[in-house]
Amino acid sequence: MPATPRDHLDDPLEDHLLPLPAPPLRGPVARRRRRLTRRWLSAGLVAAAGGVAVATLAPPAPVQARVLVAARDLPTGAVLTAGDVTAQEHDDATVPDGTLDAAAVQGAVLAAPVRRGEVLTDARTTTGPLLAGQPAGTVATGVEVGDPALLQSLAPGARVDVLARTQDPVSGASTGAERIAVGVVVLRVPPPQTSGGLLGPSSTAGPASVLLAVDPATAARLAAAAGRTVVTVRA
Repeated sequence: MPATPRDHLDDPLEDHLLPLPAPPLRGPVARRRRRLTRRWLSAGLVAAAGGVAVATLAPPAPVQARVLVAARDLPTGAVLTAGDVTAQEHDDATVPDGTLDAAAVQGAVLAAPVRRGEVLTDARTTTGPLLAGQPAGTVATGVEVGDPALLQSLAPGARVDVLARTQDPVSGASTGAERIAVGVVVLRVPPPQTSGGLLGPSSTAGPASVLLAVDPATAARLAAAAGRTVVTVRA
């Protein structure tokens, strides 16, 4: 019997047929949509690549260290107190060796002037290494200072000249003086010598020596002139 239109509609095979895909859009509207889609995709890829590049090239944050610095300009010979320093954060890679902590700062004596904001180290104080910061080959030598008034005017870090009195080799009469050390640095000054009495402590006028930083040749000349030297302070 020939199939009727109704029989064709009830064919069970048609229930499993998939719908055909819609034909692609054509025309100027479709082209504009495709161009916009490509642009957005390109912009997204560029932004993602830029984010990766920034994350790769950005250096890690530097490690910070807390150090003590001078709160103001401080002169040679200053006795440090807590009010003379302040704490700051510095890049750990730039912090010098021998930084002072709060305990070491208290009562330390500056061996050289310090500028405001300068990191405080043991090399700047008389409690640090004796020849720290001096040129290679420098030696420390003692020179007697007989005048107590001059001794009181000296401080570590001061620059002095040393003269030696000359004398006639036959008569021993004084003939003048020669300069045997120029602009040498005072490393250490002895504390004032005092003696007790009924009227309280008083300064004694005994001889004392200061330590100077000199080269070996100057040290030899100073030793040869022992007992004839005069120390003068440079401006």
